[in-house]
Amino acid sequence: AVVSTQSTGKVCNAKKYDYTSQPYYKQDINVVAPHNITGLKRRPLNSITIGTLISISKQLINYGTKSRVCETKLTDKVSETDIDQYRPLFQKGETAGNSALKHATQQVALVNTLAEFQEQEDFNDTCFVELGAGSGKMSQWFHHKHSDSFFVLVDKQMCRKKADGYFKKQKTNFLRLKMDIKDFNLSGVGEVSQYKKVCFPCKHLCGGATDMALVAANHSAELRDTTLLIALCCHHLCNWELYAGKEHFLRYFSPEQFFMLSSVSAWATCFKLEDLELGNPEVLKESLAKFENDPTCFIQGKKLVLDRALQWFIGRCAKNVLNDGRAKFMLDCGFRVEFCEYVDVAVSPENIALLCYKSGP
Repeated sequence: AVVSTQSTGKVCNAKKYDYTSQPYYKQDINVVAPHNITGLKRRPLNSITIGTLISISKQLINYGTKSRVCETKLTDKVSETDIDQYRPLFQKGETAGNSALKHATQQVALVNTLAEFQEQEDFNDTCFVELGAGSGKMSQWFHHKHSDSFFVLVDKQMCRKKADGYFKKQKTNFLRLKMDIKDFNLSGVGEVSQYKKVCFPCKHLCGGATDMALVAANHSAELRDTTLLIALCCHHLCNWELYAGKEHFLRYFSPEQFFMLSSVSAWATCFKLEDLELGNPEVLKESLAKFENDPTCFIQGKKLVLDRALQWFIGRCAKNVLNDGRAKFMLDCGFRVEFCEYVDVAVSPENIALLCYKSGP
């Protein structure tokens, strides 16, 4: 039987629907416990002194190069055969060579990455929950291999070109909820109780939405086997109150540095990588050594002007710090945790995935 996607009034952006009376609503259930350090505010980087920027950049280089994210290695997870298998999912009018193929490569890589992470585990008797689902494309790609599963798509906004039409045509059991992730109570979705496993495949969960997904996975693991896959992104939107890795972060940085570090992380995505000499590690090492020995040579007037490759590298290190905090949070909660470079950085500068698994009680 096809699960209703609810009435048009419940999902249309033009109308508001009160979910607070529904069993799958529980206010702030996916928000981490409050920390005793509060009230931190983001400051624009141009308001920070050069000395402070140099100091935090050095800290990031020192930490970021030792991050567990650096232990990841890119493996070939996408072949032409893989792409051909999913070609029916490409939207009409989109052909190989445009952005559709780029996104398809990422989607296929994530599907294959999860299969590799689970090794001998199968996805029989699994409910897939896509948080920050948007159009639902991620669920659509997983459905291509796991068509007998139940899919829950959660997003506080609705998108055009939704995968809902595809699911209806395929007579898929699915449920779309237009609500905030922070209030989503998975246990309140009655159909989920019929499944022994839950998998959260998530892509493009910006900033604090990633941290809320970590908490949601923890709640799920209290009842059943739980797997989480997140393609990490948009660290510049991280929020201190929502960030799950505070304890780990505070071991290496001060609370006041959180938003500086978050802002600096954007440096890893603001360049065309083909313009950078990342392929020559010696060039980057030379820039790093020059910066560490005499950072004043990068000061021009009242600005800190870094070599592009160096700036990219510092941004990448900032992402590593924030990602490590999240990994430590999940490890402390009893999950098996891995990072994976699921596509080449030339395909997407946001190419790191976090994978977590915990067996149920």
